[in-house]
Amino acid sequence: MKEITILGSTGSIGCQALEVISELKTWQVKALTAYQNIELLYKQIKKYQPEFVVVVDEQAAQNLENKLTATSNKTEVLSGKDNLKTAAAEKVDLLLNAVVGFAGLEPSVAAAEAGNDIALANKESLVSGGPVLTRLVKENNVKLLPVDSEHNAIFQLLKGHQSELDEIILTASGGPFFSYSQEELTEVTVEDALNHPNWEMGSKITIDSASLMNKGLEVIEAHWLFDCDYDDIKVLVHPQSIVHSMIRLLDGTILAEMGPADMKIPIQYCLTYPRRLETAGSNLELDQIAALEFFQADTDKFPNLKYAYTAGKAGGTFPAVLNAANEIAVYSFLKGEIPFLAMSRVVASVLDRHQNISEPDLEAILNADQEARRLAVEVIKEWF
Repeated sequence: MKEITILGSTGSIGCQALEVISELKTWQVKALTAYQNIELLYKQIKKYQPEFVVVVDEQAAQNLENKLTATSNKTEVLSGKDNLKTAAAEKVDLLLNAVVGFAGLEPSVAAAEAGNDIALANKESLVSGGPVLTRLVKENNVKLLPVDSEHNAIFQLLKGHQSELDEIILTASGGPFFSYSQEELTEVTVEDALNHPNWEMGSKITIDSASLMNKGLEVIEAHWLFDCDYDDIKVLVHPQSIVHSMIRLLDGTILAEMGPADMKIPIQYCLTYPRRLETAGSNLELDQIAALEFFQADTDKFPNLKYAYTAGKAGGTFPAVLNAANEIAVYSFLKGEIPFLAMSRVVASVLDRHQNISEPDLEAILNADQEARRLAVEVIKEWF
């Protein structure tokens, strides 16, 4: 049995990873972490019997500890965000980071410093901390396995073709508003934005998908994962979400990875890498596909993608600022404080105010993140 720690076990990716683990029967869960969903975490503890869990919210952690004590369960309960780093640094065969947002960066750094191989579902670790995390991964000979369906696809396609790569083509579903006019976008609601046509995801990533910021973040992530220039990373809108991404080789050949919209497939690939095993998921039936369509992304309607390229090319602390401003904007939108189109305006305003640090260490990245969040809150208060 191999040991795994899952950060963010009560989220969409964490829950699906545990389902895959149940099917594989080759993994022992060492630790699980959650923010405050102790009802679901309690069920996971009973089923997977981890050595310890971390609950970021301290009151929720105390409630969970009381519940476990009443049932004589021996799983240790730790609390606070600093213990996410403690969990990540515990030696295991694989650390799955499925934390949402910038909060996943420091645990990724802790895992890399400890020499733990990382299955990365937290794109912000590379978006904000790319220079730091990639250096640690190399220094400590850590495997960095991408969980996101697009990057997992590229990771598979590049085997044996790294020296022949011409460009990476990331596909985007286009979200629920791909066909909307600019005027229609002014009227969309939170409920509209959360209604993704193809994927079941958490609220943050679903809103990012609707605004195309998710694809912008994935462009930056691809740059760090595959050491690829931004000019060689393209984005195409593919509404069917069947082709998860493509690579174009030097002779013009395009290789594509195709499959159903099922995150268990890339999760399992990370858990069995470099082997492939049968999956309990559904198969893609090609004779049932009416069409495969590809379109250019409209960065006038969805400028977040353009801002992500700009921030990525500028480098330094700009990507961290892009991500921080977007996180504040998304959660403000989810709370009904700002309209959909204001999210990209907030991001642009914060980027315009930022003084870049070209070669940041972790402390500089953390400081840039905090300053960007402060500015984003300030901008929203000024406007709304």
